[in-house]
Amino acid sequence: MEIKATNIHKVYGAVTVLADISFTLEQGVKVGLVGGNGTGKSTLLKIIARQVESDGGEVTFRKGLAVGYMPQDTSLATDESISDYLRRVSGIAKLEEEMATKSEAMTEYERRNGYAFYARMEAILAGFGFGNISTDRSVNTLSSGQKSKVFMSGILLSDANVLLLDEPTNNLDLPALIWLESFLKKSTAACIIVSHDRFFLDTIVRRIFEIDWRTRELSVSNGRYSDYLERVQKERVRQLAEFENQQEEITRLTESARSKKQEAQKGAKFKGTDNDKFLRGFKRDRASGSAKAAKAIEKRIEQIDRVEKPIDRTQFRILLKAEKPKGSQDITLKEVVAGYPGSSFRIGPVSLAVHYGSRLAILGLNGSGKSTLLATVSGKLTPIEGEISVGSALVVGNLMQEHDNLPRDMSIRAFLGEHGKLAENQIYNMASKFGFKAEEIDKQIGSLSPGGRSRLLFALFTALSVNVLILDEPTNHLDLEALEALEVVVVNYQGTIILVSHDRYFLEKYNPTDTYVLTDDKLERQRGLEDYLEKTEREAKRLVEKL
Repeated sequence: MEIKATNIHKVYGAVTVLADISFTLEQGVKVGLVGGNGTGKSTLLKIIARQVESDGGEVTFRKGLAVGYMPQDTSLATDESISDYLRRVSGIAKLEEEMATKSEAMTEYERRNGYAFYARMEAILAGFGFGNISTDRSVNTLSSGQKSKVFMSGILLSDANVLLLDEPTNNLDLPALIWLESFLKKSTAACIIVSHDRFFLDTIVRRIFEIDWRTRELSVSNGRYSDYLERVQKERVRQLAEFENQQEEITRLTESARSKKQEAQKGAKFKGTDNDKFLRGFKRDRASGSAKAAKAIEKRIEQIDRVEKPIDRTQFRILLKAEKPKGSQDITLKEVVAGYPGSSFRIGPVSLAVHYGSRLAILGLNGSGKSTLLATVSGKLTPIEGEISVGSALVVGNLMQEHDNLPRDMSIRAFLGEHGKLAENQIYNMASKFGFKAEEIDKQIGSLSPGGRSRLLFALFTALSVNVLILDEPTNHLDLEALEALEVVVVNYQGTIILVSHDRYFLEKYNPTDTYVLTDDKLERQRGLEDYLEKTEREAKRLVEKL
């Protein structure tokens, strides 16, 4: 046993986040920690990682256990080079300093194969797409996505016995995600993983810890994530049938008790004539028996062990349809060079024709310029060179990865009114359809979660009847319910979609008509999504074999 948690309890203010959480984690076991947004998954990982104290219970660890923890939001700022940072956080640098004076340091260094550290470091960095980046480069010069990869590389190089990974796929491009999958499958470390990436969970984990969104208690089941989802649905159907059968029985018994009571009241009131003394006695005896029978039935109803009706959250739907355009409908890029003002980074020249109804998938490494290209197509960025033509009949809805096209200090009410051109009664109706309660309508957009901001943007798109969707990592930060709603949209949407995503389950549902990879500043067309994924998986396995 690596870790044992007993009756972990955590409260923030008057809200119970975790209630009597207990579990054991054995060596090498890979666990998926699941539950709706806000159910305490990140809090539980922080408690296990000793980042947060619980309000009750305890977590015990095997002696000598090393735990590696990657939080959902990583902030990495250091002037160290990539190699110096990784040597420090992995503990190798300290062991090298101590080897001359401490024999146990030499033993530990050899156990961890320290002499091969640089080879392992380069192999892991290559897996994360750093093959062309010098390890002498300062960490502070890297992009936020690259910093996240360096942070995770440090955790993997620390040779931890247990890995606690909170949404590890959010900041990874598709090649890096597939490589991490291959690494974790080969690793002997136990893992507890929080992720909304269903494909990733299905590939890695063989046990599920679920935190119930109502009780905040934890349940444990074995199997893949898809097995867990199937069991949850079957259990809900079974419980609903049992509940409905029990309600029918309670209704029948209640009606029987009511009928007995009526008989008892009618018999007790029977008077008859003086010659009907025998009949009157019979009626009253019968009434007494009916009253007793009614009480017995009522007691039986009281003693029934009630089956709870399965409680469903309000099903979330994104009601988005593309209005059939009249007029020019295509998007055309001619020799476009794109980049942000003041930055030396450039992509292009790119030439591309996007016909109405096309479903583009644009893939590539972090930092390759995918978001820059989407910002340019959407009109947020002016091309440095070349021309972009957007058909006059097109209405573009732009969901960028960081939601930076949303005014943070504006309320939901004001935003939908001003940008969505909705009247007051329409604002409440639209907000409600996208999961916002009436009391939330005056909340500032900046106070919303990333998932809440995504829902607000889709509410706007619906109000504007957009017929072109530009989606930059739309599945990030969404829970399963919102993900499934978004899948329905992209499967049935009749307009044009230009998508950047690393979620393979979502990409397969999306089923792009055209797949491109942005690499070395050029946009290269692929034979298809499946072909690209197969090539990427082969390369990931090759890199993992080098470790």
